[in-house]
Amino acid sequence: MSTTTTNMGQNISNAVYVLRETYKNLNLLFSELDRIGEKEGFIPITPRFLRWKSDLDYDGWLISNFIKLYQLEKDPPLKNIPHMKDGYLYGIEIDLGENEYPIISLIRYNFDYSGWTRIPTVSDHWVFWDPFRVEKFFKITESNGLWTSIPLEKARERYWGIKNAVAKEIPLLSITSPEDIRTKIFQELENLSIN
Repeated sequence: MSTTTTNMGQNISNAVYVLRETYKNLNLLFSELDRIGEKEGFIPITPRFLRWKSDLDYDGWLISNFIKLYQLEKDPPLKNIPHMKDGYLYGIEIDLGENEYPIISLIRYNFDYSGWTRIPTVSDHWVFWDPFRVEKFFKITESNGLWTSIPLEKARERYWGIKNAVAKEIPLLSITSPEDIRTKIFQELENLSIN
């Protein structure tokens, strides 16, 4: 086997190793998000993260985007769905591959829940991923690092009654401690305002 072939093979093996270690660290981060979030008054509405995966599209073989959804414990119960609150949804989206470096998006979603019949499942990732990416359904703007998404009329029903959403991004690697999770994630989430 040539040196070039050996080096390329080692590069692939190293890349897979790095990815496995990244997934291991993300698993720890998700556990800490739930633990610290509950102390800060947030409750996870799904036990696991939402994600897109596909066997048919090779882009879907690798999970590079993860979304965890939370609500505020203090909000009143939602009448039509047990275990949900009648208040904003808060998303913590971790993206490993869309930008120059991995980022966390902190998102506040505003939904009309009257048409909801269940809690989102893992494969409902698109409902929460699309609002800041699909311009044929959303008016997406950015000002001073704050992203705003407003659905076009044809998108409201398709996207579960979404009214609007606001988001900001922080580098994933800026989160290095439980205090960072408390201040840079959950306090920032609560301070995101929707006009």
